[in-house]
Amino acid sequence: MRFAAMGSICGAMLATLASSAAMGAPPADLPALFGSRVQPAAGFAAPAATGDLDGDGIPDQIYLVTIRPASAHAVFAPGVSVVGTVFGQVPLGSHGEKLALAVVQRNGAVKTILTGRVGAGDDEDVFATPIWSSRPAPISLVKRGSKAFARFQRQDRAIRHDVLAVGTEAGIDMALYWNAGKFALLRPNEEP
Repeated sequence: MRFAAMGSICGAMLATLASSAAMGAPPADLPALFGSRVQPAAGFAAPAATGDLDGDGIPDQIYLVTIRPASAHAVFAPGVSVVGTVFGQVPLGSHGEKLALAVVQRNGAVKTILTGRVGAGDDEDVFATPIWSSRPAPISLVKRGSKAFARFQRQDRAIRHDVLAVGTEAGIDMALYWNAGKFALLRPNEEP
């Protein structure tokens, strides 16, 4: 009798675990999506955020990734766009990055990596500032229609869909958003 009750309890627990796992999508295989140069950044949730950045009704996933230096065995997958001028000023080239954003849109049909290099040195990178050492990552999704969304949209009317709020050392969030087929960044004026 006890064993039958234990079996029922264990069966119920396993069914609950199975349904919980089915509800949460497994993390993407980032090297398969983006190529062998891209690995999940250690210590961050995967994905770090999910929202409809481009307004197509399909959730987009934002990952924090590490990019290996280019080599014969470390390459980007075909169709991956690497953009160094949204957060940074210097193209990635064959360099590696300790931290970058990788965005999957349209169920994997559009894949973008956003780097933050602003100079030649390894420490001259938007994602190398101390705020990026904190957990959780200083990013959050701002849903269209929310009060935070309205504040960002008042500063830039091109913002139309969910945005990614990106924290800064100054405590003033930037807004990463999709505009006319590419990513743009609202850098609000710092208030005295």
